[in-house]
Order: sequence, then C-alpha cells, then structure tokens
Amino acid sequence: MNTTKVTSETLQMRVDSYGTVLAYGNYTLASFATWTKAERFGNNAQIYRLMEEPVSGFGPNSKGRGECELELIAESDHLFADAGHAIAWALANLPKAQPHRA
Repeated sequence: MNTTKVTSETLQMRVDSYGTVLAYGNYTLASFATWTKAERFGNNAQIYRLMEEPVSGFGPNSKGRGECELELIAESDHLFADAGHAIAWALANLPKAQPHRA
C-alpha cells in the first residue's frame, strides 16, 4: 500500500511536457501521458480535492497550497488525445456543489 502524501508539488514532480497540473479552487486537476495496452498512448485525467488549508505567512507553521495534502476523488476510465481534452473532462466532472474558497 502506498502511503506517500500526495500534494501539488509531488504531482508536478511526476508530470512531463505532455501533461499538466492545475489548481482550480479547492481542487487540483491533473493529466499525465500514459500508455496502456488497450488504448496505446494518451493522457489520463484526475481530480483531487484539498484535504488541508494553506497557512499564509512565514515560519515553521506556514504552508503553501503546493504543500497541502490532496485526495484523489475521480479519474477518467479512458485516455484522451492530449492534456487539453483530459482537463476538459476533469472540469466537466467536478462535483456539482463546489465549496467557495476565498
């Protein structure tokens, strides 16, 4: 079982030039270039939800958005031609009641 904390920073470390990681309110949308035997090469789509709130300021208690833990809440079941189409899927599949983030 993988117990590594997922953050925007760890997702950015995984992404290559064919993918993307985007902050969108309380969500993070991600797409990675992937190869499967059935679909060959394409991009997947993932939706993550923030599990922690950023803490502004300086010092040991501050935490930027990129350091906050994320939870995977949705993933496409097929690949897309590119990251743009994958992110379009993610935007269309966000939870309906999105909490407002100031």
